[in-house]
Amino acid sequence: MALLAAYPDFIQRVEELGFLPMSNILPGYPSLGAETPSQLWHTGLETDPWQWKDRSAEEKQLAYGCILGGHKGFICANMYPVFYAAYHPSEHMPERWTAGTVNQGTWKLWQQFEEKGTINTSQARKLLNVSVKKGGSQVDTALKELQHDYYITVSGNMRKVSVDGHLYGWPSNLYTRVVDWLPEAWMAESNLWHRDEARESILDAVVAISKSLDRKAIARVLDF
Repeated sequence: MALLAAYPDFIQRVEELGFLPMSNILPGYPSLGAETPSQLWHTGLETDPWQWKDRSAEEKQLAYGCILGGHKGFICANMYPVFYAAYHPSEHMPERWTAGTVNQGTWKLWQQFEEKGTINTSQARKLLNVSVKKGGSQVDTALKELQHDYYITVSGNMRKVSVDGHLYGWPSNLYTRVVDWLPEAWMAESNLWHRDEARESILDAVVAISKSLDRKAIARVLDF
């Protein structure tokens, strides 16, 4: 197929597949990196695939984040209930904290999300009193875990604002609680899926396209 060079084509491709990894985590299965011209990346233009991740999340066309077993990727509306059922724990976060199945950093960060709803990466570090060099990896791990378990999702990005109102620095991811970001219609069929059935359905979708991996290998990549 022709490489994707326009945003509408990208959205259509994800909807055709159901989900699309950002990079080649599943040999033989499509990825955004493999299906877009390399010269378009990081150009800052509308045709830049790096821009599409933020736009698709902001417009709620697709879900984006570390939502494919902790790997970055995109999921369309029809497949989102399946992935949600495959990854989201049945216990509420306080129950998991009491049972000791969630670490302290993730618990503390989740409490901040419960209070504020939306937080960017730099705000997360500030709220937990860490810096990029000292303790920053703890925040990165907590953000990834909360995405993996479908508690939060990327909802766009934002840049810092100086005292005189000017934007500066690189944009940082903006994260929002799934319950706040998710369009209601996306979850209409979520209660129809049990975890094991959802995971088998996702494995079926990958196997139908990729001939390079067996089910066990796919399951390991997707952290099933």
